[in-house]
This record gives sequence, structure tokens and C-alpha cells, in this order.
Amino acid sequence: MIKLHTIGQKGVTLVEMLIVMGLLAVFLLIMTTIFTSTLDIQNQSAAYSAVVSDGRFIMARINYDIAQSTSITSPTTLGVTSASLVMTTSTNSYTYTLNGGNLQLTDNTGSANLNSSGTTVSNLSFTKLGNAGGKNTTRYTFTLTSTAKHSGTTDSQTFTSVAGRR
Repeated sequence: MIKLHTIGQKGVTLVEMLIVMGLLAVFLLIMTTIFTSTLDIQNQSAAYSAVVSDGRFIMARINYDIAQSTSITSPTTLGVTSASLVMTTSTNSYTYTLNGGNLQLTDNTGSANLNSSGTTVSNLSFTKLGNAGGKNTTRYTFTLTSTAKHSGTTDSQTFTSVAGRR
């Protein structure tokens, strides 16, 4: 005689397998959603950080150079706006210009980009302010845009400041 079913026999039924597979699929879907959200937030944070960091560095460098300058030759007259800033110190000449999305500083030793590879610069303008015969004050504006894309958008911020000679 053949026994068909014994009590206490161990095994898994097809229904139990389907329930476990369904629960596992739901768990994996939730974990994938959390993981992709975390990566998107990390990318967004890195892009924002690059824009803010570059903006602060560029503003500090321009403010320092203007404060140390002996004369500003471009923009030429009060109230005039220019896409470049040319100034001299006792030992060097500095030129700030926009070149292919990079803010470029040229001096007696050569040229260097002031923004990192994670950002691009646009809408650069310098306006000479102040009194005729007084020390030059310059208002400058530029927009930094992150090159990293997250969720189909990019981070962008416009910086404006006024700096004067000492």
C-alpha cells in the first residue's frame, strides 16, 4: 500500500510560494523607490552646493581684487555697464571676462577659470558706480547654473554685489 499523505510532512504549497513572492516584490519595489529618491536628493544637494560654493568663491575673489586695485579701466565711465572688468594694481593687470560659460581671470601670468566644471556662468555684467573723481565702486552680477541635472531640472542662482576700492 502506498501512502499518499503523511501527517507532519514538511513542504511548501504553491499558494504559500505565491504569497512570499508577492510580498518580496512589494518589498523590492519600496526599497527601489527609496534608493532612487535618495540618489536624486544627493544629486540635487551636490548641484546646489557646487553653485553656492562657486558663487561665494567668485564673489570673494572679485571683491578682493577690486579692493586691491589702483584703477578700474573698464567699465570706462560712471553708470556704464560692461561684460568685462579690467583693473590694475601696482604690480599686475586683471581682466574678468566670460569665455564659453566660464568666468575667466586673465593676469600677467596667464588665464584661469574661476568656476568649477560643475557650473557654468552667464549674464555677467559690471557697472561702474560712485562719484566723479572719487574711488571707483563696481556693481557686478552673474548667474551660475549647475551642469548636473536631477529630476530633469538644474540649479541656478544669480549673484549680485557691490565692491569698492580702498
